[in-house]
Amino acid sequence: MTKKSSLPPILLQQSRRRVIWSGWKLVIILSMGLCVFALFRLHLSPPPETLLSRRRSSFSREVVFSGPPKVAYLFLVRRGLPLDFLWGSFFENADTGNFSIYVHSEPGFQFDESTTRSHFFYDRQLKNSIQVIWGESSMIEAERLLLDAALEDPANQRFVLLSDSCVPLYNFSYIYSYLMASPQSFRGQLS
Repeated sequence: MTKKSSLPPILLQQSRRRVIWSGWKLVIILSMGLCVFALFRLHLSPPPETLLSRRRSSFSREVVFSGPPKVAYLFLVRRGLPLDFLWGSFFENADTGNFSIYVHSEPGFQFDESTTRSHFFYDRQLKNSIQVIWGESSMIEAERLLLDAALEDPANQRFVLLSDSCVPLYNFSYIYSYLMASPQSFRGQLS
């Protein structure tokens, strides 16, 4: 014999809906509670120390340097600098105390009398250069190496990242004055 339910079918269906709805309410409340807990933990936990934050903290104290502030020209080149004669003319009339030059080229390449027409690039390449594949993440590492080298001189206050195909459009004094007077960063607009 089968046992019959004492509730009418409509009431039975409504009670099932209530149970299912209560279950969904419980799932929603638990999910929201977990989200609030996760946000609370994120808010209380200290941010992970990154390379950039360590570098910022090491430069946060006031660094005193004597002389005029410099513009660091950071050249990321494949091998040589085909437009070195234009850059030589650019730096020719500039006060050498107003700029620094750093070059990242392929490992082992040397800028000397036989590889460049401008004396401004003699022995300016990084000693710890890496092999760069253009368009790959190794370019970021090479840029980081250039910035690391330039940041060792506290007089370097502005940084210009250049490739081997960049050319100067204005004279040195114009670019120097413009960069030093501006609080903004520029990308590929001045040189």
